[in-house]
Amino acid sequence: MSAAATSSALEVATFGETLLRLSPPPGWALEQTQTLELSAGGAESNMAIALARLGHRVGWVSRLPADPLGRRIARDIAAHGVDTSRVVWVPEGKVGLLFIETASAPRGNLVLYDRAHTAISELQPGQLPLDYLCSARMLFLTGITPALSASCRAAWIAAARAAKQAGRLVAVDVNYRSKLWPPDAAREALEEVFPFCDLLFASLRDVQTLFGMPKDAELAGESFRAAYRLPLAVLTLGAHGALAVDAGSEAALRHPVFPTQVQDRIGAGDAFAAGFVHGWLQRDVAWGLRCGCALAALKQTYRGDTTWSGSDELEQLVSEGEVDPHRVRR
Repeated sequence: MSAAATSSALEVATFGETLLRLSPPPGWALEQTQTLELSAGGAESNMAIALARLGHRVGWVSRLPADPLGRRIARDIAAHGVDTSRVVWVPEGKVGLLFIETASAPRGNLVLYDRAHTAISELQPGQLPLDYLCSARMLFLTGITPALSASCRAAWIAAARAAKQAGRLVAVDVNYRSKLWPPDAAREALEEVFPFCDLLFASLRDVQTLFGMPKDAELAGESFRAAYRLPLAVLTLGAHGALAVDAGSEAALRHPVFPTQVQDRIGAGDAFAAGFVHGWLQRDVAWGLRCGCALAALKQTYRGDTTWSGSDELEQLVSEGEVDPHRVRR
């Protein structure tokens, strides 16, 4: 794991909301349980943690209340080697809560949010440390942040614009949340940031829901990239893996999923994005897809939003393709 990053040496910087996640033990319902597991989780911080555990220098920014819950979030993220030194601390406010009841088929997971009027939702563009964010080689954003409030959306656009003007890479994960805003509002905000994007992540379902793209995955990816003149678009396809459409390539690249014994699917998309960025910066798009699919598989073997895998475990999986879970590492 890397040591805490410094603002002069960041490879990736990001900002957004991290919530406290409360989950009953496996097999228990929220209305049944007497205990709740507590952990921190958020798309941007999940991605930052995964990259830090792979050895990258990463910084994460948010707006948190200076109380035990805010400190718990920052401490949990920093413990993985992510630099949290530029978090905006405020004397009062609340953190968001996420209740997740994980279930097995035929039941689906139950997700409940309490994220109205949180400290991050009151973030103003002037509070964002743009110099810090733009010191990194890449700025990573998600489509969750602009859904939190008008001021968050303004800060989000300002960060993307500043990073692009500074000559940095800008990556955006669509990460559509229907409980936060309707498709039309999400599409409008994302279309505002697309001109600054070098790398765009989205699920096939999201590009269909928000942008009316075709059902066929490759046609959807090619149509989506061309419509918004994106240099590189990467689509996740659920059980069918992922594909990437590069402006400089004639055909889409695909990669299947790695076999996984699923413990918890939450956060797999964030792990995929981290794995892709890791592989892409290391080598190329094809390697990015392989590393992304591998890290997404590894994440699903852990409970909680966070992937605890490091570079050794990732390298073993991408080189062998499948690891015997009964083999003991000694």
